Amino acid sequence: MTEDHPIATEIVFEDDTVRVWNQHVPAGGSIPRHRHEHDYFLLNISGTGPIAVQFHEDTGGAMGDSIEFSPVPGKADFIRKGHVETATNLGEAYRAILVELKQT
Repeated sequence: MTEDHPIATEIVFEDDTVRVWNQHVPAGGSIPRHRHEHDYFLLNISGTGPIAVQFHEDTGGAMGDSIEFSPVPGKADFIRKGHVETATNLGEAYRAILVELKQT
């Protein structure tokens, strides 16, 4: 089995219900293979991508094997748990706050 990496850059807060991450992906940077075990909100701060996402272990569901995500700064996205993925930033530096809902 391939080792999974953290889902974002650093944890900035955690308690029994949430885990809050700072996410910074430089232009051309990648987020190594990681597993989303909780539903989460992605609060987009800066950078519009696109972010190329490659799903592993058939976890993309209706999205297929890959997607390109174009974040909108100032907007939030809700993503359901279950994806195993690798992501590559094809655009300018990307910053976000990721909030995992640990009880999901």
